[in-house]
Amino acid sequence: MNTPTTTQYAASAAMPLQLIDLTLEYPDGEGTIKALDSVNLSVGAGQVLSLIGPSGSGKSSLLAAAATLIRPTHGLVIIDGTTASDLNDAQMTTLRREKIGIIFQQPNLLASLTAVEQLMISDHLRGKPLKAAKVRALELLEIVGLQDSAKKRPHQLSGGQRQRVNIARALMGQPKVLLVDEPTAALDNARSESIVKLLAQVTKEFSVATVMVTHDTEFISLTDSVATMRDGALGASELVGV
Repeated sequence: MNTPTTTQYAASAAMPLQLIDLTLEYPDGEGTIKALDSVNLSVGAGQVLSLIGPSGSGKSSLLAAAATLIRPTHGLVIIDGTTASDLNDAQMTTLRREKIGIIFQQPNLLASLTAVEQLMISDHLRGKPLKAAKVRALELLEIVGLQDSAKKRPHQLSGGQRQRVNIARALMGQPKVLLVDEPTAALDNARSESIVKLLAQVTKEFSVATVMVTHDTEFISLTDSVATMRDGALGASELVGV
């Protein structure tokens, strides 16, 4: 099988996220397991795609490959026009840090830091000045509705508030792509709805391409499109939003 090239897909390179013929295989005894099977997916700026499917269908593998956390066996991951497979490990780390925001199921906030410090430390790791980082952190906390909670530590925040800090932290690096893993898994119905609405809001406000893996289909109508994974293959996306 010939490996696709970036040149073949130059016409759609404006898409912040492109997965082209993406295949991921793992050794399994004398054979292999195909976690991803020739997946093709493009997400435009300001769009939220909900990715659903049963456990073991490949959703997590797709997210990890899109995040450049694992290299695919075959195919291309293109982030904001840059082909990740063309990069060495150090360059890929830089691409991930500068272009991709990852929102994990568990916020994993540092217990000793306030909400604003959780955001500031991520910019500090990027080598950004602390003064500018604090200004941006406070702006983002206001956008996610936590302007009055900047000095609170994780134990003083509700589950929904911690997830809002998680979302704001992912936006600190001004990413082009947001990859979101089960953001409502630990939340009740009302908080789940508010988090999905917030993700839709910041996606449009910051013109990022967002992929949200979710088991909760109740709120996917709040997103722009939905795609279903089964046995490593991706079903066709369809418009579900207004």
